[in-house]
Amino acid sequence: MNKKSIVYREIIETLLRDRKSRFVERELARTLDVSPDTVSRSLSPLKESGIASVQRRHFEIIDFEKLLAYWAVSRKFSRDIIYSTYVEVKSIEEIEDRMPADMAYTCFSAYVRLLGPAPADYGQVYVYAAEEALREIVLRFPKRDATLREKRHNLFILKPDRVIERRILDGTLPHSSVPISQLYVDLWNTSSWNAYEFLKKVKERIDDMYAKAILER
Repeated sequence: MNKKSIVYREIIETLLRDRKSRFVERELARTLDVSPDTVSRSLSPLKESGIASVQRRHFEIIDFEKLLAYWAVSRKFSRDIIYSTYVEVKSIEEIEDRMPADMAYTCFSAYVRLLGPAPADYGQVYVYAAEEALREIVLRFPKRDATLREKRHNLFILKPDRVIERRILDGTLPHSSVPISQLYVDLWNTSSWNAYEFLKKVKERIDDMYAKAILER
C-alpha cells in the first residue's frame, strides 16, 4: 500500500479514536515514520478537493465523508495481492481455521470478527500476511488454479504496509483484523458480488463512530 494510504488511514483512525480533527504535519510524519514531505504530498489533493484546510504547520479535516471516499477510490487494492489460490473446502471457515499467526484478516473475514454475523454469504478469504506467515500459507495452501469454469480463487494474500505489519507482529490488532477504516476501503475495492451488503454495514458503524467523535469533541 502506498504511503498516502498510510497517511489517510492514520488520520481517519485518529479522528474516530481520539476525536481529533486537527493535526500537526511533523507530528503525523513522526508517528508514521515517514518524511514530512510525504505527508505534505498526501494533503495536496485533500486541500484541492475541499477535504482539508491546510495551514502552514497544521491541517484540519473538514469533510470526513469525502476523505473516506477519496481514499477508497484511490486505493490500489489489486496491486497488493501477492499470492492467490483455489482451496477445495466445504465451507470457507475451513480456510480461516487453518491460518497461521502473524497475519491480519480483511474484507469478509474481518467483518465477522469485528462486527458480528455476516449480512450475506461469502466465498473468499483475504488476509495481510507478514513474510514468515506468507511462507507458511503457501505450504498449507499450495498454488492451485481452478480448472472448472464456475470455480475461482478463494484465498488472497496481501502485502501489509509497515504500520500494519508492525501491529501484526506486535499482536495489537483486535481479533487479528485490520482497522475498520481499512476494512471499509478494502471491501470497496473487491469485485465480489456480495461486498455491497458488507460495505453498507461497515459504513453504518463508521458513521456511528464519527457521530460520537463529533459529539464528544
